Amino acid sequence: MRKQLRKWVVLMVVLVIAMASPLPAQAHGVSPTADLQLAQTFAGNDLTIVLRRTPEVPGPLQVEVFAHTPVRPTTLTLAIAGQPHNAHLKLVSPGVQAATLHVERAGEQVLELRAGDQHATIPFRVLVDRLATWEIITYGGFAAAGLLMITSLGSAVLRRSSIRALAVPQAVGAVLALVVAATTAGLSKDLPPAVPDGAPPTTGLRADAADGSAPNGRPYVNLRLSTQPANPRTGQEFDLVLSLTDGSSGRPADDLVAHHAALIHTVITSQAGREFRHVHPVRTAPGVLTVRLSVRTPGKHLLYAEFERADSGAQLVSGSFQVAGAQLPPQAKDDGVDVQVALSPRHVVAGRPVTIQAEVSANGRPVRDLQPWLGMAGHLVIRDASGNFFGHVHELTSMAAQARRSATKAPLQDETVAREGPTLRFTYTFPAPGRYLVWVQFARAFRIHTVPLTIDVAKGQP
Repeated sequence: MRKQLRKWVVLMVVLVIAMASPLPAQAHGVSPTADLQLAQTFAGNDLTIVLRRTPEVPGPLQVEVFAHTPVRPTTLTLAIAGQPHNAHLKLVSPGVQAATLHVERAGEQVLELRAGDQHATIPFRVLVDRLATWEIITYGGFAAAGLLMITSLGSAVLRRSSIRALAVPQAVGAVLALVVAATTAGLSKDLPPAVPDGAPPTTGLRADAADGSAPNGRPYVNLRLSTQPANPRTGQEFDLVLSLTDGSSGRPADDLVAHHAALIHTVITSQAGREFRHVHPVRTAPGVLTVRLSVRTPGKHLLYAEFERADSGAQLVSGSFQVAGAQLPPQAKDDGVDVQVALSPRHVVAGRPVTIQAEVSANGRPVRDLQPWLGMAGHLVIRDASGNFFGHVHELTSMAAQARRSATKAPLQDETVAREGPTLRFTYTFPAPGRYLVWVQFARAFRIHTVPLTIDVAKGQP
């Protein structure tokens, strides 16, 4: 009898090991505290601010600043609002610099940037992982199964019959605990993830991750555009101020969320399209974003701003402003990069897709070290001749790769990864016939390159 009992207990142990061994490969837990990337046009520089994940609080927060050519020398001060510590970075050349700040708690935080008389704030959240209910059940079940099997083995080898009698119930309890743990682990992919500490309250209005739609989301935003000074002139710096208000309440719209690695994407062109800027205004007050710039072309300038509100999908607003003064000569550009653009089909027709392919080379050789900028290998910006139409699309290969990373909750690649190119492909369908102004943008060696071209679109057949 004693030998049979031992054989039965050993069989249960083997069963536990056999069932438990493959389960680690089925783990579904992924940290929600991925890095946050935000492009900022600040202190005369095109910057990318990267907030690295913070696994625990209180704890350090690493902030990395990527500066792009041309760099205007300045000292950048970074601080967490309400904290006594700050860090100083001297921006003198393109590349990345890092600073370490400190956060005390999970939840809403504000990163403050200062340089000279300019000030910007970046709202963000510190998210700290929390075990999901299924993880507690799974890990607890496996722990209980292991403990019960150990005690079952111990009971089986003891001579006292009263203790030996506990071996079978303990082994049965181990199997039950194992079944519960294994079943829960197997179903975990269909269970909701744990809400991390510091996450915003859920409202039930979150945008659909598949298409960005939010049928019951927040109202559209209204834009009021102004300049400081009120009458800017060519060649002189001025502040362009974007005031965003809720279309329903009229209150400041201060709920922008990261959208393609920026809070807001702003394209500014002169009326004729001779001058082009793709900038990222910084938050200077609730619902107010500001960018300091200068232009070389007098007359009317058109602005298009893309962003996303919390609980809503992407939105596009537009406006215009006037600049006085004389036409200044364009800035000389000698970046050593050659770009050849081809269209397929060559005859572009309204309502039919066209592939726009750019081949990037340097010194006569194809380049394979393009950097992701705003999460993509390339950007295509489109405007019609009148300025009434605007479009912005992303490079196909990198867009597909980002979709795969998003599906697996992998972090967004930053600009330390330089392995894109030499081919950049875009697909677009022009809505109407006419002449379109097009700009292809990409980054290499921390320099943002812009390639202008025009595309004439013929009328399609009905």
